[in-house]
Amino acid sequence: MNFFNKLSLKNKIFISSLGFILLVSTLIALFTRSLLITGLTNELKKRGIGIAQGIADGSRVYILTKDRAELTALAYDARLGNRKNIVKYLIISDKQGNILAHTFTTGFPLNIKEIVKEQDYKKVNIKSIDVGGHSVFHVVVPVKEGIYTIGSVQVGLDKKHIEKLISDLRLVFLSFLSMVTIIFFFLSHRLALRITKPVSSLIRYTDQITKGNFNIISKDDLDRQTSDTGAKDDEIARLTNAFIKMTSRLKQSTDRLKKSQKKYRSLFKSGPNPILVVRKKSFEILDANPNAMELFGYDRQALLGMSLLSLGNLDDKEFSHHYPEGETSVISSKVKFYKKDGGLVFVNIHATPSEYRDEDVIIVAATDITELVEKDSQLIQASKMTNIEKMSAGIAHEINQPLNTIKMGCEYLCMMSERKKKINEDDFKMVLEQISNQVSRAAEIVGRLKTFSRKADFSREVININDCIRSVNKIIGRQITLQNIDLVLDLNEFVPPVLAHNNRVEQVIFNLVTNARDAINERIETSRDIEKGMITISTFSDTLNVGAAVSDNGTGIEPDRMKSIFESFYTTKKMGEGLGLGLPIIQGIVRDYYGTISVESRPGRGTSFRIVFPAHLKENTKI
Repeated sequence: MNFFNKLSLKNKIFISSLGFILLVSTLIALFTRSLLITGLTNELKKRGIGIAQGIADGSRVYILTKDRAELTALAYDARLGNRKNIVKYLIISDKQGNILAHTFTTGFPLNIKEIVKEQDYKKVNIKSIDVGGHSVFHVVVPVKEGIYTIGSVQVGLDKKHIEKLISDLRLVFLSFLSMVTIIFFFLSHRLALRITKPVSSLIRYTDQITKGNFNIISKDDLDRQTSDTGAKDDEIARLTNAFIKMTSRLKQSTDRLKKSQKKYRSLFKSGPNPILVVRKKSFEILDANPNAMELFGYDRQALLGMSLLSLGNLDDKEFSHHYPEGETSVISSKVKFYKKDGGLVFVNIHATPSEYRDEDVIIVAATDITELVEKDSQLIQASKMTNIEKMSAGIAHEINQPLNTIKMGCEYLCMMSERKKKINEDDFKMVLEQISNQVSRAAEIVGRLKTFSRKADFSREVININDCIRSVNKIIGRQITLQNIDLVLDLNEFVPPVLAHNNRVEQVIFNLVTNARDAINERIETSRDIEKGMITISTFSDTLNVGAAVSDNGTGIEPDRMKSIFESFYTTKKMGEGLGLGLPIIQGIVRDYYGTISVESRPGRGTSFRIVFPAHLKENTKI
């Protein structure tokens, strides 16, 4: 190998080409020899079976009569003419393996009797054996009389006949190969000279290019390349011309690349959004623009080397799962990031794969949406307060019930005290227990209202969607029932958890239930075709998703309005009864947790809203 590496390109081409043609020729010779041997062997076997079958057909009577003279004559007839070179011997035996006739003139070989008796004479078979120092194909053909086998004809086919044919063909092929080798010797030598001469010029150009010198192509070279564009030169000439053209374009591309790099640095530094260059696998920050330093409050040296995951609530596995392999896309929305001073900001993250200093990186652009998130939170809170205001009468009724019970108990105790009557111990205990139970009931109602009305944040925690539905039922279930509407819960107790926030999911369920209530009341008041309403809340799941459906038998939604129901400020209610923000708020909350919301409706029959969230199959975590 070292010797070959030291050779010039011309000699390498010459030796490689010559070696290749010799290798191919040898492989062809071996392949051809294999085909010839197989073909000739099969043909020889077929011919041997034919000879033996002919003798078997004519020897039936003589085998039965044990006429050895006629059988011997038949055996020698098989070796007449050109068969003599093929048939080494022929044996006719009875069914016991006794030899009745043969063509051996110098005595039996030592092992022939054992070979004859060992053969399966009931069917045609061929074996390769050695007989008397000769390699033969031993062909056995049974002699049948009706359905009975009365003997066999066994023929030895000489393999030397095949070897002689192959030897003759080998001589012809070697002669042909030698002639091809001599012709190719001269052709490869001329070809090597033709290739290496222009390649030497290409090597000289390449050496200069590797040194960064793109001015090696003279004006004369360019003029010659232009004039030869339509010439019918061979491939080497066209390669040289293409190399000259490529070098010229490479110089232009290098100039454009330098300008592009300056433009990129300018856009990177002056971009309106924080931009971070992050190492793909470790998420280490490699570069940051001034806006990123201003947003997070770190100087450049402190920010470089930090992990992107340490700046905010980003999970490395989730980030890698959503990371795009193609075009830029939103990886996550409303992600919490922390400033150096502990301040909180919400950002939308955009990312795209790229290269930075020969490394695979992610270009992360963060859009500050803190003010937008705060307004969104205020809008959701306002919606909650509006719903609580609508429920005020029902809430008052809910609280009055335990208060009335407490009042009745206290009045009973005061009356018995004023009359100075002794209270039965069991009655006294029962009154106190009722007062205590009703106080707990009132406290529970107030506690549920406080929980529902408090301002929700945008954190994510592991929750069970069934718990959110039950919580909403405790707040609004009795009021729905008092309005002649059945609220049915069809909950799958085995749904997996989801990664969301219970307060915001309760807001979604609450809004859908109140919308269903309004639709049912509208149908009862206008159409009067039902006497009782029904709202069904069901939950379901599969291996990847968890969902809930809120269905009603209200007025339904007209097909021409279906596309507009999620638009802000779109409402079908009367002036002052709704702002048209309920469904847009619901859609925004569901999307924040990577969920989807869909609706099916039959006008005049009812509507079903379906929300689906990704199932959370990890250990309990809070983000």
